Amino acid sequence: MILSRIRGRGQRWARQLRWRLRTRPVRAAALPEAPVHVFIRCRNRPSHLWATLDAFHRNTRTPCRFVLIDNASDDPETLRVIEGFRRRGMFAAVYRMPANDPANQQRVFDELRPQLGPYLVLLDADVTVEPGEPDWLARMLEVIAARPKLALLGAALDLSDFIPLDTARRIAPELDDAALAEIIKTRSAERRQPAVMTGDLINPYPPAGRLLLARTEALDRCGAIIGARRLCAAVEAAGYEVGITPRVMHRHLSLLNLYDYPDYDYGELQRYLGFV
Repeated sequence: MILSRIRGRGQRWARQLRWRLRTRPVRAAALPEAPVHVFIRCRNRPSHLWATLDAFHRNTRTPCRFVLIDNASDDPETLRVIEGFRRRGMFAAVYRMPANDPANQQRVFDELRPQLGPYLVLLDADVTVEPGEPDWLARMLEVIAARPKLALLGAALDLSDFIPLDTARRIAPELDDAALAEIIKTRSAERRQPAVMTGDLINPYPPAGRLLLARTEALDRCGAIIGARRLCAAVEAAGYEVGITPRVMHRHLSLLNLYDYPDYDYGELQRYLGFV
């Protein structure tokens, strides 16, 4: 009788274990040999930075190392946000750069290269992701690991944050159409993203550079280039592929700049990205 009870408990435990494994379908092949480094690039805009850090701190379960690259923020509230998440123990490293220079990311990449595993995340500090099982990083790793030629994998965009032009005119009647078009990104290619997407990968579809899972070997060949268009062009010229996965959805908080940061300096952004 005692043996039958032990066997019964063992069978119940085995059924529970199989159920847990079914509800967490991450293939072992998707997990890298070393923790993924997540490079977070920021400059000012503390409310967006806080939302980004909070979302990724809460919603990341896959082992990784967060590395913050602060591009010479001069807003004291930004520094308070960084210090708050440092106290939470979020960061493996924080780099306070002396100037807002597009080469900063490459400098950090070169310094940390001996520690990097096969994958690296490039993340801007105006992005959030939702909770999920498995988490966003495990899902993206599973997609890229199954495709050896895929070097840059982005996430689908929540289109609901795009502000209609008529709404923008009501909010800021003092701005001309050219200024409004820039701040609400009327010419963004992502406005044409399909509202309904299925499958693991949409390719070809150049991913935006604000949330990218990249193969480290591809960055070795092309450089950790800032700016999505230049980086996509470089890796495709090297024989790799790019795409986005509908399995992960992100929000782009800069779409809300008209509400949150209407005086945001887009000229400074263009200079940082190397477009002027």
